[in-house]
Amino acid sequence: MKAVIVLAFIPFLLTCSYKNSEEETAKYSDKLSTDRFSLRGTYYWSFQLMGGKQLSTHTFYSDSITYSMEGKVYSTDYTMRKLSYEAATGKWIGEDSDKIVYVLFFRDSTDSTVTIYKRKCDDEGLREAINFGVPAHDATDDHGWNLYALEDDGKEDVLPIVGKYTTKDKHSINLADRVIIYHDKEFKKLSYHSGERRWVGQSGNEYLQIFFQDLKQDNELQLSVKLYDDLEVAYMTKYATVTWEKYKKL
Repeated sequence: MKAVIVLAFIPFLLTCSYKNSEEETAKYSDKLSTDRFSLRGTYYWSFQLMGGKQLSTHTFYSDSITYSMEGKVYSTDYTMRKLSYEAATGKWIGEDSDKIVYVLFFRDSTDSTVTIYKRKCDDEGLREAINFGVPAHDATDDHGWNLYALEDDGKEDVLPIVGKYTTKDKHSINLADRVIIYHDKEFKKLSYHSGERRWVGQSGNEYLQIFFQDLKQDNELQLSVKLYDDLEVAYMTKYATVTWEKYKKL
């Protein structure tokens, strides 16, 4: 496994993680499913981070999944050996060569795309993976659900909400994918991550971070809007830790 620059934003960093054992796999054997895993091929998902492209790749085999991440911020690669697959829930459990356990879920599979949720089970390893239920459709933990395709078309996530909104205190924000105007200042898009419902933009040495409680185009939004002078700190913030404010469309 190899890493370049490590940021807290990136999934599955090299930290102290619970390591699986043959004894533990045997202990939970009655909880593991032997359904046939039929997904094949290499699927890609690309996104912007710190102004550069990151490319996430999963290659699927009957008995394993090979993963890689490439980009100027973070790079890694490893193979996960299949321990379990439950077709009814789309739940796949595997371990890498360091005995770190991962659980993946698959949904909305087509001939060319599949949506994936992936969790590194740092705390309790295989037991954690077995007890981890199907994530909510709009879950943001573990960076949420992400759409992978058989071809890397280079497309970025696009913010689906456009328009000018204001709070009861008359603080206004003008939302669009490429540029957001806040306090009469234009912030140019650095990234938008639909799985985390997070938009980050830059104006000079200032960074704007916005979390969206809902991604529907609506007359009323719950937003978390915050300014930072440190981009890494902005990316380290988690959806579950923010406070929300009501914005109404003008």
